[in-house]
Amino acid sequence: MLATLLAMGAPSRATASELEYQVKAEFMERFTRFIDWPEVSFPAPDAPFVFCTVGEASFGDYLERMAAERKAKGRPIVVRHMAFPSSPEGCHLLFIAQSEQERLEELLSHVVGKPILTVGDTSGFASAGVMINFFMERGFVRFEINMSAAREAGLKFSSKLLKLGRIVTTESEP
Repeated sequence: MLATLLAMGAPSRATASELEYQVKAEFMERFTRFIDWPEVSFPAPDAPFVFCTVGEASFGDYLERMAAERKAKGRPIVVRHMAFPSSPEGCHLLFIAQSEQERLEELLSHVVGKPILTVGDTSGFASAGVMINFFMERGFVRFEINMSAAREAGLKFSSKLLKLGRIVTTESEP
């Protein structure tokens, strides 16, 4: 399973930025395999898994292509691009782009305590309360995990995923 999480391919014609976001999209889809959402997160047995994005991210149409070809938690994937302050209700995963850094606290106030996996890619996001935050290290996409935020949301992270990420604490924690 861990090999699957880390084995990612991307088209060779992609720019460096597009390739980076394709890798991040792959990670996000694979995160769903190692995280459990409460049953109440899905209003019906056939309800889709909703990936939401807010802000300016360079995913291009990659998320939509991925959603058309795959499932998350055995459910079809729906991608929703939001303009803040749209409500993240109905989202299961919310990617918060760097462009939303100034509004991060307000954005997180809309999801606190809700079973919505928050993901970002900006320095300081994890310690500010984003559950998973990507960072680059020696040319590789890595991630850090804020377990306090995940617990508060009622999400259960697999120990396999926790071993791969760097655990951080929220700014308000000792």
